[in-house]
Amino acid sequence: MNAELVSSESGARSPWPRPLLQETDHRIPGAHWVNPLRTLPIGGCMRTRESVTRAFASLPGSVGAARRLAGETLEDWGLARAVEDVRLVVSELVGNACRHAVPEGTDPSALPVVVRFSLLPEPGTVACLVADSSSTAPNRVDAHHFAESGRGLGLVAAFSRDWGWKPLQGGGKVVWAICEENA
Repeated sequence: MNAELVSSESGARSPWPRPLLQETDHRIPGAHWVNPLRTLPIGGCMRTRESVTRAFASLPGSVGAARRLAGETLEDWGLARAVEDVRLVVSELVGNACRHAVPEGTDPSALPVVVRFSLLPEPGTVACLVADSSSTAPNRVDAHHFAESGRGLGLVAAFSRDWGWKPLQGGGKVVWAICEENA
């Protein structure tokens, strides 16, 4: 079964918010994040009390590993009610990086996708950041209700409070989403 929230009326608004894809500095944690694609090798992990960063290969199996990292990290931080939303968001962002940010002819196992979860000052709020080597902006499309793909960024918008992207100095980009615990 393929379910999607869409209106049957022509010209109806989409059911999810449509944030502009814009390059921003002021809204994201780690806006001045030193390019993690250059500082963290694949398999590398950095942890502080407020953040966890891990580099994965640009392979499909990294999606599941990033989901597990999200669950473990948020459980450790006592944010159990945010786990499912963050898992969904990180799945979409890492999946997009693995599908769309690997140049043709490049070995995806040698190309990093860096995932960071950061606690934000607002209680129950976490940032999910995913860096990849492509400087191309994420392309949000309104997938037809019978389409088998194309809903990823719509899901990110629906399950996060805010999201966007920013080019990284030296190449690549970071796509970010702010998620909150469900009431």
